[in-house]
Amino acid sequence: MGDRRLAMFGAATGAAFAVLELLAGFIYPQQPRVDGPPKATLAWAAAHKTALQTGMIFGLLAAGLLVWFAGYLHSQIRPVQRGGASVAPMMLGGGVAAAVVVSIAAVPLALLAFMVGQTPGIPDPTVVRLLGDLNTVLFAASATMTGVFLVAIGVATFHHELDAPRWLGWLSLVAAAFNGVTVWEVITFTTYHGKWWNIVAFGAYIGFVIVVASLSITMLRRASDAGPVETR
Repeated sequence: MGDRRLAMFGAATGAAFAVLELLAGFIYPQQPRVDGPPKATLAWAAAHKTALQTGMIFGLLAAGLLVWFAGYLHSQIRPVQRGGASVAPMMLGGGVAAAVVVSIAAVPLALLAFMVGQTPGIPDPTVVRLLGDLNTVLFAASATMTGVFLVAIGVATFHHELDAPRWLGWLSLVAAAFNGVTVWEVITFTTYHGKWWNIVAFGAYIGFVIVVASLSITMLRRASDAGPVETR
């Protein structure tokens, strides 16, 4: 595989991640209220078992693509002067950490759907509540690592280490701020904050996907204009 083709593949993994992540997040309806009765969560899981399983598969595949895309971005970082500060390690580490936590975050709902399909289901309501709450809490862990990744992208853009538009750098920092607020929101969600707070979490989630997709398209265009495909 030539360098240009490999670069195009690496750039495209970001767009592929965005597509799979959106499918994973919207293929099933929103989880019932965390402070609601466990039987509501159980009925929701039983009614949407196939969609939940499909969504978790998409989510895991998306996490794998995010690891590759983070590695590709790291390879595109412009070298700094010897002894100079660089955010390249933080961008790579944040991207990989976000992917790992996203993978772990898929476990509660995947396990819930898996157990619902077994006989006799989940007779203990405490287990149902545990899996539902764990799904919510892990979103905070995911938002934390996603925030690190987004801040690193934004700083790398303004520090001229990453060849990306300035508007994308600002969008990365704004999305990172939304993810930071989401961490507090999710961890204190035991009494249900109301639907208005969903805007913050939604903005954090969609903002991250838009940043990755936009950066992927930018890199893909530049890779496609890099010259003829080399063969080895």
